Amino acid sequence: MSLLTEKSLADQDIQECPVDYYHALHDQPVYYDARLGFFICSTYQLMRQILRDTDTFSNVGSQTFDDLKAPPPEAIAIRRQGMPMANTLVTNDPPSHTRIRTMMDAPFRPRSIEKFGGAIRNIVNKTIDGFIDAGRCEVVHDFAIPIPIKVFADLLGLLREIAPKIKAWSDASVEPLGMMITDARQVECAKLCVEFQRYFAAQLHERELNSRGDLLSHIASTKDVAGKPLTLSEQLSVCSQFLVARNETTTNGLAAGVQLLIENPDQLAVLVEDNDDDCRRARTFANEVLRLEAPVQGLFRIVMKDVELSGFNVPKGSRIMVRFAAANRDPDQFDDPDRLDVCRHSTATHLAFGAGIHHCIGANLAREEMTQAFHLLVRRARNFAFVPDTNDFTHHPSILLRGLKSLRITFDRIG
Repeated sequence: MSLLTEKSLADQDIQECPVDYYHALHDQPVYYDARLGFFICSTYQLMRQILRDTDTFSNVGSQTFDDLKAPPPEAIAIRRQGMPMANTLVTNDPPSHTRIRTMMDAPFRPRSIEKFGGAIRNIVNKTIDGFIDAGRCEVVHDFAIPIPIKVFADLLGLLREIAPKIKAWSDASVEPLGMMITDARQVECAKLCVEFQRYFAAQLHERELNSRGDLLSHIASTKDVAGKPLTLSEQLSVCSQFLVARNETTTNGLAAGVQLLIENPDQLAVLVEDNDDDCRRARTFANEVLRLEAPVQGLFRIVMKDVELSGFNVPKGSRIMVRFAAANRDPDQFDDPDRLDVCRHSTATHLAFGAGIHHCIGANLAREEMTQAFHLLVRRARNFAFVPDTNDFTHHPSILLRGLKSLRITFDRIG
């Protein structure tokens, strides 16, 4: 039996160590996983074709998985207490997607992110201040979670004191998408998502009355070319998607990056020697982390008409997963694809942020956070090492996301 027939993306061992499975998928660029009930696309060029063809491969309703794994009735009842989420960015197609993307672009353009750069550096340095004297830390809790949470709170115009709530809401929004949680956790997540909606609805109403110049104020006040604002359902959908994209994925990328630095001391040495003010090597490293350990391993599309892909017939109504993490290790696209290389020239072409019209709107901000975090960390500490006998390097179970549960390290402070 082959690895593909023996195993599935639902298997924990494959989620932990997916590289061999991804290379097996490369030999069958379109593969139907009968156990999970959907197709998987794994090669770089074919995936770019799919991502750019929204007429054939639709995003509308693509990330709803109740048909694959039905939630418990109690969770469904709780969901109904909240507001139905509109299709806005991730789960939308043109022309509706174009309208909303245009309305939301301004705060995430490179010039806007550049203005926020000093605040990001300040947040990273203060986060490092919290553990640098100890000579050790638990990376996920002490480093990878606080940075994106604080940046997100500042960007939205929320008090940092609610950071624990932001993290809880973010977890609750994303965990059901992984299709690996218990019914009890499904119910808990449903309660937290309704709580999130009520809190943010109040915040958006307040910004509508009194703009503060923050992202929530922009969401509450922005209008399309016809002068029409977002509905409350659309506003909450946008906030929810930013919540997940801004927190979970950046947290997972930061933790994975620290692990890769320790496992690749030759590459760490190159990064340490890079004194460029523009953080050139740190930026390349951030992209390599995203390529090798894509925080979002894949997302779904709905097939709108019968189509042939790489000689394989995919029928209308099918669900196909574009497996970004597999495409990022495609040997036809990247030389020596499983190797970390902080001098790699092609690394920014990775698909961790998607491609085409659905390229992640927050990509510039996430990349800047990761770049600054890695750049400053290696300038304030040396001799990074794993704490012996304390790390199992396991990840949260999820078909879609990849994130370390914990990572304990030691280091020597500089200065």
